[in-house]
Amino acid sequence: MNINIIIEDEIKKSKKFGYKKYKLNLESTSKDVFLIENLYNKKLINESLMIKIISEIFKIDFYDLNVFSCDEKLLDFVSLSYLKEYKIFPISQDEKSVLVGISSIFNYDDAKNLRYHFGKDINIVIVEPSKVENALSFTENKRRKSSAIYDMKQNQTDYQVLNVDNDDDMNLVNAPAVKLADSILKEAVASNASDIHIEPFDDTVKIRYRIDGVLMKNSEIPKKLYPAVLARYKILSNLNIAERRIPQDGKISLAINQIDYDFRVSTIPTVHGEKIAIRIYDNSAQIQGFEYLGLTEEQKSYLKHMITRPHGIVLVTGPTGSGKTTTLYTFLRSLNNEGVNITTVEDPVENQIEGINQIQINPKADLTFNSSLRAILRQDPNVIMIGEIRDEETAQTAVRAAITGHLVLSTLHTNDSIGTITRLVDMGIPRYLVADALIGSIAQRLLRKLCNECKKKRKTRPPEMKRLNIEEPVYIYRPVGCSSCNHTGYRGRTGIFEILNVDSNIKSIIEKNESTTDDLRKLYKEKGLSFLIDEAKIKVLKGVTSMEEYDTLAEINR
Repeated sequence: MNINIIIEDEIKKSKKFGYKKYKLNLESTSKDVFLIENLYNKKLINESLMIKIISEIFKIDFYDLNVFSCDEKLLDFVSLSYLKEYKIFPISQDEKSVLVGISSIFNYDDAKNLRYHFGKDINIVIVEPSKVENALSFTENKRRKSSAIYDMKQNQTDYQVLNVDNDDDMNLVNAPAVKLADSILKEAVASNASDIHIEPFDDTVKIRYRIDGVLMKNSEIPKKLYPAVLARYKILSNLNIAERRIPQDGKISLAINQIDYDFRVSTIPTVHGEKIAIRIYDNSAQIQGFEYLGLTEEQKSYLKHMITRPHGIVLVTGPTGSGKTTTLYTFLRSLNNEGVNITTVEDPVENQIEGINQIQINPKADLTFNSSLRAILRQDPNVIMIGEIRDEETAQTAVRAAITGHLVLSTLHTNDSIGTITRLVDMGIPRYLVADALIGSIAQRLLRKLCNECKKKRKTRPPEMKRLNIEEPVYIYRPVGCSSCNHTGYRGRTGIFEILNVDSNIKSIIEKNESTTDDLRKLYKEKGLSFLIDEAKIKVLKGVTSMEEYDTLAEINR
């Protein structure tokens, strides 16, 4: 990274936007730091770039902090309030020194003062501010959870399965239950979990978080404490606290570390009581552009060309949790301007976007995808986004909207992009209409990324070479597991995409009744389409993901 060029470029930006380079009573290099932080606060550069620039200026190592890599014993030596005040965090220690992360260079001396607490030398690294906040929040909420469980155990209330006719059940939602329920949500956010599962069994209740697509056990709570926690979540999400015989769905909105989150709460009765599943939505995460999807430059170009067509339908496919909604919202933000009327129909509305008309379906009021779509067509829209095409009626209305001058964006559950063509035909859409309406489809998956701290290089074995379709052995990486990745070997996920563009040649083939999925696959292979498995192979050979992830994808798509 040429840091001088980056700083010079950002200074030019600052002048363009009218920012001043303030003079501080610090070293000269700190003036540039203040400017860089100012640019970050104005959202002209991202957090990662800001920290890496500051790391270069002061020659301080950058550290990618993860809540699972922290040594919790260190927090016994220093108060959490001190760490929160100066936004610093002790990470690890050896016999002679303690590694401490700072989120701002201006807190360097505050971190150095920790030597009086630990009686050891302090080594300083710089960390992204949001990750220091996460580590502090994670630690605080683990303590809150332990404290709440202890308090509830000391309470003499009989936390048995509640009587559905007992109006006094509300009394069980006491302060410890509030602390415990809230700390579970906040700890999950700090862990970068996408879902929370709270599952009652015969004599205990298990709490599991889904992190990077995999469920991991977090903790257990005594069965007798669970009714109060369940009641707390029901009250927060406006559910019927006395109803335990049927599934219920609700929503909690909560700000954590100045970021707004939505928690989609679902309860379902089991033989041991009601199970809770909570999906976590970071409302700020959807603000990202094309560069955050993980696309190649060529793929970006294809997608931008697709969504700027005046009419037609673009479909995003993939299983639940593969990032389809994030891709659709990226399209909407790219198209959103004063000259375009955009209307969406969703279940649920996951992210509210200024300037876009968003409709939440309500089947009880007969406001379904199809009925909403018919009404939208009378509202003079340019772009219509349908959360999901679930049935034949919605598919027919969407296709007809696409051929009558509207750009339609939606999702469909198929294994690959070519499968969208046969799925639409199976839904009763005439082939000539599919050919006329379909602009293209995007299949996508999320693969777990290998942890950079512990992944190990090795040569491919003959069976792996055969599966990867390579002639000579090459070096790939395998997962190992360390404290940075919670001993899983993986940290974070990356997207892979299969983008099918429907040109005039493909349209003529779709119209032929005898064309099959295999025919289309063969033709696209000749055209050089990169399939999902090809994208996964590239990620393996680049050391981004593992053979295990590749094999899982290959098995699913077999």
